[in-house]
Amino acid sequence: MKRKFLAVLTSAICLAAAIPSASVFADGQKVLTLGADLDAQQKNAILNYFGVNGQNIQTLTITNQDERNHLGSYVPLEQIGTRTYSCALVSPTNSGGIQVKTANLSWVTSNMIASTLSTSGVVNCDVLAAAPFEVSGTGALTGILMAYESAVGATLDTAKKEVATQELITTTTIANNIGQVEATEIVNESKMQVIQGDVVSDNDIDIIINEVADQQNISLTDEDRDLLRELLTQIAQQDYDYEQMKETLERVEANMDELAAKQEADENNAAENAAQDAAEQAEQTETPETVAPDSILNQTNESALGDAVIIDATDPSTITTPETTAPQTETNSSIDIVSTDSYSDPNAEVPAENTDINAEAPVENTDVPAENVDVNVDIPAENTDMNAEAPDENVDGYIDLSGESSDISIDENGEAITLTPEETQPTDDTQMPEENAVAPITAADMTFAPATSADNGYTVYAAGQNELTVYFQRSDITAGTGMLAVNNSADGSIVETVNLNDTMKAAVMPMTDEELLEKGWGAGTKAVVYLSNPLAQSSSYYVTLTEDAFMTTDGASHSEAVTDASLWNIQTSEYGFAIDKTQSAGITAGMTVSGQIMMDGTAATYACIENADPSMVTFDMGEFTASGSFSATFNMPGKTTFQVSFYDAAGGNLLNTINYTVTVK
Repeated sequence: MKRKFLAVLTSAICLAAAIPSASVFADGQKVLTLGADLDAQQKNAILNYFGVNGQNIQTLTITNQDERNHLGSYVPLEQIGTRTYSCALVSPTNSGGIQVKTANLSWVTSNMIASTLSTSGVVNCDVLAAAPFEVSGTGALTGILMAYESAVGATLDTAKKEVATQELITTTTIANNIGQVEATEIVNESKMQVIQGDVVSDNDIDIIINEVADQQNISLTDEDRDLLRELLTQIAQQDYDYEQMKETLERVEANMDELAAKQEADENNAAENAAQDAAEQAEQTETPETVAPDSILNQTNESALGDAVIIDATDPSTITTPETTAPQTETNSSIDIVSTDSYSDPNAEVPAENTDINAEAPVENTDVPAENVDVNVDIPAENTDMNAEAPDENVDGYIDLSGESSDISIDENGEAITLTPEETQPTDDTQMPEENAVAPITAADMTFAPATSADNGYTVYAAGQNELTVYFQRSDITAGTGMLAVNNSADGSIVETVNLNDTMKAAVMPMTDEELLEKGWGAGTKAVVYLSNPLAQSSSYYVTLTEDAFMTTDGASHSEAVTDASLWNIQTSEYGFAIDKTQSAGITAGMTVSGQIMMDGTAATYACIENADPSMVTFDMGEFTASGSFSATFNMPGKTTFQVSFYDAAGGNLLNTINYTVTVK
């Protein structure tokens, strides 16, 4: 059946800018963002692609903490990656709406970004977003918004930025079921109608969703419909001016119509239908103005990122190398992301070349973190030895993902040494200085999570943390006889101690394949400690380890004490949520465990548990007006994710959302 199209409103060029109309933007107001985990060669490639190499341009470094601050309430941690690679170049304009061009972004598209930026309050802007190899692109939006605010010297409305993030996540989630084109269509068109219309009830939103879905022949699952309804409800509560957003939203709609027509023609082998649809569309819509000749979208160096680069743009005329790129790749309904792009180990001081994630990476170099989704993992500088004068791709004994062994080893002092090719021996598990030697276990071997430090922008974690993890980049670690202590930073008092050989409270185990991929390690061990008392609200802690907390599996070496209060700090936020994980056996199917909501002393007067799958977990109560306890029954094995949201008394405004993931055995 031939696809139905909505009648499109006549387009008009929007002259209203996001800042006072008297302002005129110049090239000097362009702002560049670079992913914090790029190496020098990758940065150079990005600068060449953007056409700004050698220019004196304001540059921001986007860290994983920046991404966590922006996306943490919405993005499922197991779905996103481990480092920040995507970059952006932002140039505010005085007209023309939002024009976007992307390179090597696989999870988000140019049209998604354009529509999302309009929701955040951006009106006129040219945007480039790119990575040196294929990544998800979740870091791109964070960098774009930060760059835009820096360029215009003003901060976008916080509520609208949160709604914009919710829109991006809603679109990509729905896309997993119906495809990127269809998801962008239904979100964009529904948003247009909500902003133009007078929405006073949930019923009004349901009517819009039903009409758009019917007219576009789109079928939504109940879960996707609920996501879209929630998004549109949030949009309806904002004071959007449709005339300011019109050009961008109608351009996105026209692009989606064209792509959908091409899809239908391909599926039905009916080019004449596509031509007829295009003719109908031309009668209904005034084609939005293309980008200006001097736009940054026309200044890219298409050869800088190599061959087979994924190029996508809201204006296809800016794509100049169709023979080596795949423009408008918005048809994949289930994206296989080669390397994702956010929430990397914020403390990691490992250059991106250590991960060896590039276009030639093998299939196993996908990034789907699973177990370690709720912690902040970092690689101490001592392990990575960034000062070692070693080849870029082989530092500190890292295993190259291509399968070739490293040509760096570690001496008995923990220092990196370069080996000749004859001396290099492949290894899959340890970082031993010599084949038969047992390296001592030092604080430099340990990576802590969660951890608050200057390296990650002083991350603040949700109160209720009751699981601490120590990671080792070696496979010969087991529990010792020492203790872990959680200390109150205010007075140094001990809050809780755990004996590492208490199998009910601590467990040492090999890292999973997903965790190893996340950290870029060839092998590793983790020690998980379960606290009886969750960390309190708005508190600061430091964690110490006594001597012999760990030992090697052959008993040849015991760990040194970690007593420096600056090595492992944890700062908690004012809101919290905890589920009892105090036994190392973990949570098994059929188990009922207790939990806590923490909100006293905050602006929140109401909290609720949302988006829980009742087939996986049921709660004895899901709504709270004060801090309190609840019980949760986990019905089936597998991973389940839900959210805890906190609202204020003035109209139920959302104050904070905590994502929570539980793996049930």
